[in-house]
Amino acid sequence: MQVPEPSLQHKVMFEAVENHMPEVIIVDEIGTEAEALACRSIAERGVMLIGTAHGEWLENILKNPTLSDMIGGVETVTLGDEEARARRCQKSILERKAPPTFYFLIEMRERHYWVKHKTEKSVDMLLRGQNPLVEIRKRDDRFNVVIERWQTYDRREI
Repeated sequence: MQVPEPSLQHKVMFEAVENHMPEVIIVDEIGTEAEALACRSIAERGVMLIGTAHGEWLENILKNPTLSDMIGGVETVTLGDEEARARRCQKSILERKAPPTFYFLIEMRERHYWVKHKTEKSVDMLLRGQNPLVEIRKRDDRFNVVIERWQTYDRREI
């Protein structure tokens, strides 16, 4: 469905689900809290979502209060002394609040270079200060897609 006015995108998303019962919805440029909440609500109804959002790296989405809900959101949790010692961390840590709306997240680094995350695992590892394992996809000189599975995430590497 076409969106006549960008500010109405979240309403058109709900209209599509309620009136047309789609299996998949593609959303271009998720950028408002209303759109992020609509995505979560629609995903919870079992509709597959494909969406774009602006952010150079996964960390940009994680730190964006409007968009972070789509990758589970972030909350500060205070651990007990024993738990903090067991985890070898501070008592106050950041954790993901909820399951992510999108199972996969793809960073489009360049036209022919993409980084594919399993959203839940990558977010959890980043919040723990670790580099997640990701899948790198790039095109070779013949434009074939080359897949390098489970590389350590390094946002500086291209």
